[in-house]
Amino acid sequence: MERRANPLVLVVDDELAARLITRATLEEGGFEVVEAASAAQALALFEDCHPDVVLLDVLLPDGDGVALCERIRTLPHGRDLPIAMVTGVNDNESIQRAYQSGATDFITKPIAWGTLAHRTRFLLRAHQAMRELALGAMRMRLAASVFEASNDAILICDRHNRIISTNAAFTRISGHPAQSVLGQDPALLFADVGARIQYQTMWETLAANNAWQGEFTCRRRNGDTFPAWFSMSLCRDAEGEPEHYIALFTDISLRKVQEQRIAHLAFHDELTGLPNRRLVADRLAVALAQGKRDDSQVAVLFVDIDRFKNINDSLGHACGDQLLQQVAQRLHGALRGGDTVGRMGGDEFVLLCPGAGHGAAIAARAQAMLAHLAEPYEVMGMRLHVSASMGIACYPDDGDTPEVLVRNADAAMYLAKEQGRNNFQFYAPELNASILSRLKLEMELRRALEAGQFELYYQPKLAMADGRLTGAEVLIRWRNDEGQLVPPNRFIPVAEECGLIGAIGDWVLAESCRQHAAWRAAGLAVPVLAVNVSARQFAQPEFADNMGRMLAELGTPPAAIELELTESMLMADVRRTAATLERLKALGFSIAIDDFGTGFSSLNYLRHFRLDVLKIDQSFVRELLQDRAALAIVQSIIALARALSLQTVAEGVETEAQRALLQDQGCDAMQGYLVARPLPAADFAAWLRAYNRNLT
Repeated sequence: MERRANPLVLVVDDELAARLITRATLEEGGFEVVEAASAAQALALFEDCHPDVVLLDVLLPDGDGVALCERIRTLPHGRDLPIAMVTGVNDNESIQRAYQSGATDFITKPIAWGTLAHRTRFLLRAHQAMRELALGAMRMRLAASVFEASNDAILICDRHNRIISTNAAFTRISGHPAQSVLGQDPALLFADVGARIQYQTMWETLAANNAWQGEFTCRRRNGDTFPAWFSMSLCRDAEGEPEHYIALFTDISLRKVQEQRIAHLAFHDELTGLPNRRLVADRLAVALAQGKRDDSQVAVLFVDIDRFKNINDSLGHACGDQLLQQVAQRLHGALRGGDTVGRMGGDEFVLLCPGAGHGAAIAARAQAMLAHLAEPYEVMGMRLHVSASMGIACYPDDGDTPEVLVRNADAAMYLAKEQGRNNFQFYAPELNASILSRLKLEMELRRALEAGQFELYYQPKLAMADGRLTGAEVLIRWRNDEGQLVPPNRFIPVAEECGLIGAIGDWVLAESCRQHAAWRAAGLAVPVLAVNVSARQFAQPEFADNMGRMLAELGTPPAAIELELTESMLMADVRRTAATLERLKALGFSIAIDDFGTGFSSLNYLRHFRLDVLKIDQSFVRELLQDRAALAIVQSIIALARALSLQTVAEGVETEAQRALLQDQGCDAMQGYLVARPLPAADFAAWLRAYNRNLT
């Protein structure tokens, strides 16, 4: 048979996932691997491949792993092959049965994947060492080489259990020079009484099975203790009497640290170090059990950072991670004895407060936490002002299981968001109906996007001076399964929250370009289509380039599209906004600020933005004739636009008196019911043809 470059391991396990993980682990450790899912397949592969070692699951779909081990031992190549039994069972009877069947080693589940390759190599080395010792004097030189070169500590004892030989690794690991331990009982390695008691148990198993493996706490020569994994073998003479005892062990301190870290990560959030969802659920279950016994209240506070995604999108995930860590520290600092704070994922945290007391006390504590969370954060050299929303559910009034309480606190948190954020709300039963309604709307919205249920309406804009068409604003409508139109103010916020707004925005732009091209081909001149841009779209780092690329693919000149933004979007990140606007202007887009005057702009920054149009909000137009303040604001906006060389468009113009006053004040264009309501594409085309005939 051709000599192999690496040892071949036959892995026998009926679970595909276990086989795949074992293969990946062993191959990374330098082994070649073949797999079998049943006893029959294992026997066929064994006779065909002649593996160097077998990892054999005890439970197989077509037989018993122990019986398969016995069968392998009857085959020529399998008489002295290393066979490790792998099972979740960990009792002396099962171990003894496995070894009686001819097993060399015994590995319990869950497997420590980090040391599997090492243990497999350890098994091969130990088996080779013992076989070489049994061959006699002809192989003594090779056996000595293996003995000394091993990275695992090896010690050999005579039939009276006195140390007669150790290797270099023994001295390196234990600190004991070979000469200082020769003739002594190996029990000198063990650190405490418990280890010595286990030592006696080991002897009983070794005498019965000729092999034993397990963990001991050992003491180095300098007094330091360390965990070690031992594999013990008993070599008998021709008469069956004990001749030598061979012990191999290795320091598993690093493995223990890794196991502890894995165990920590299983119950804690890696970013913040707080308990994760799983540990929170466990502690809440304990708190509820205690609350039932004591007839006391348990409060669950669900905390969500307001507009956290905007921070991630505009400042980057590294900034977002640092902010989450600081939020976690503040929440942890607010804990009292018996409380728990955990991270549920993303920017969501949960506080468990056993024995929380009456509602007023909980409310006072919630308000104090929100005030603390709203204090400025120093993140990556920036001063950030962030608020949070909080929902509160209490046992026993709002639920008696961890799942129900967390769900109801989450529902109350959504109410806090709807109430303007930066506040807390207690759970009320009617919230469940509201949350279910919102989830239903979200599912329907996703289906609507796939089914093409969205429609575009177009509202014309006219020049004040001569009445010519200057363009049209594109407005989205959703016609649901019942054929009813869902108002945009109902589904757009949901689309923003669930992440669909980007896909919807792309569809609006593509459909607008298609319709613009269709009208142009039909001889209808619509100079510019104004398309609204969502905050999430605009916050994308590649927004401008993506817009330019999309229009190039659609064959629409950017000059035919006007992008409508809001004041708050522009002011979210002034430096990035200015750069994005410069890029959009360079591509040929025109830029309008929608609903101007309703936000909180800084005029100092506004003069540095590349803009084309200020749209006067309809709330000012509506009160124009009745409210002197509204008229003053309109006059100021028009004057500001003129000073900045910008065009003005008045929204919501419904009467001739409003139109005349706006024209007198110098407004450039208007849209509203006085001109036309928003119209479907076909109706808009018919309106435009009729309007053009009347205009001429």
